[in-house]
Amino acid sequence: MDEKKGFGKFFGDPFALDYINCTDNVIRRSVTGISAACEILRESADKKGSKHDKQLIDGIMQMCCELMRSAELSKALAAEKLTDEDMSTVRTDTFLRDFAAGCEAASGGRCTVKVGETSVSYIRTDRELLRFLLLGFVRRLTAGGEGGKNAFEVSCGEKLKTLNISVRALRTFVDEARAGQPDVFDSYYREVCMGFAERIGASAKLSDSELTVEIPLTDGKISALTEAPSAERESDFFDPFAIMLSNM
Repeated sequence: MDEKKGFGKFFGDPFALDYINCTDNVIRRSVTGISAACEILRESADKKGSKHDKQLIDGIMQMCCELMRSAELSKALAAEKLTDEDMSTVRTDTFLRDFAAGCEAASGGRCTVKVGETSVSYIRTDRELLRFLLLGFVRRLTAGGEGGKNAFEVSCGEKLKTLNISVRALRTFVDEARAGQPDVFDSYYREVCMGFAERIGASAKLSDSELTVEIPLTDGKISALTEAPSAERESDFFDPFAIMLSNM
């Protein structure tokens, strides 16, 4: 692809969709088998007390995260724009508090996320795709930062008929030559952001230090009783936080 516009064209091609689905199945089967074998090897390493073996196993699992990240992003970008029936109701202040906690836990201390001003708003969206969209910004800046912790702030607020969710970098130094990981999702980072936003019926504004996602507010008031419950985070090595932030 010589031009940026080819990115969106590729993910809208029927052949590309079939290819991505086939590749997705292969990756998921392979990662499932590899991670299961690693768990058996880890039990053996724990009994022997072999630090070197544990490091090798951790390295294998980190590479599995890379594979899962590629699979998840490709599948999401190739999917059609979601309808309202595909979405769930999300309370934004709760979502952002969970997001901040998940980032800090998965990054192993490489980033801190402060929750700024938030509104108690309810939106219709896909919780996981929105999470991936925000995580992509945090990953890119954290991966390109110098040593130490990289600080971010998340916030949200209503403006006219939209709900704006922002992630802003605080005191984060980014070396553009090192930002992100050397793959297609890094090279076409802006297109990835816009693609994810489009899938959930939103728009995104991106700068070097801030990402703002504008999501239309639903007409009328949404009762808290209609909110889809936010499941407790399980210790899943391949949840969105882990595959986006644990292997930087």
